[in-house]
Amino acid sequence: MKLIIMRHGQASWPASSDKAFSDKERSLTGQGIREVSDTVALLAGQRVNYIFSSPYLRAQQTARIAAERFGLRVATLDELEPAGNPAKVLDALADSGVVLLVSHMPLVGYLAGLLCDGTPGAGPSFQTGMALVLEMDMLAPGTGRVIERIIP
Repeated sequence: MKLIIMRHGQASWPASSDKAFSDKERSLTGQGIREVSDTVALLAGQRVNYIFSSPYLRAQQTARIAAERFGLRVATLDELEPAGNPAKVLDALADSGVVLLVSHMPLVGYLAGLLCDGTPGAGPSFQTGMALVLEMDMLAPGTGRVIERIIP
């Protein structure tokens, strides 16, 4: 199986005086859309079967760009929120095919660390729009191998 872990593209920040602002509502900037489009274009050779996204707007926008490219629908997983538990994310996924996950820091780093090193705290930092393609025989801690790193 392959698991593609992707961080959303660059997102906007509200004016500092906006007291009603919610982090969940931050949208992609023009730069963020370009980052995501570039990364998704480089992922075009992958035969993605499933796309899962955090419920946050910027992750949903990122996932929709990928979904258009791959002709798929986006499934929302609450476990992919920034403070999500990487072990619970693994429990929610199918153990076959090519799966694209769209989420946030620090969760994307924790997931990569859990899958590659067996420890969630040991994962890499992801810049916006970045994706790691992991290959594994089964979806379990310590079984992943990084086969491609895409940095827009």
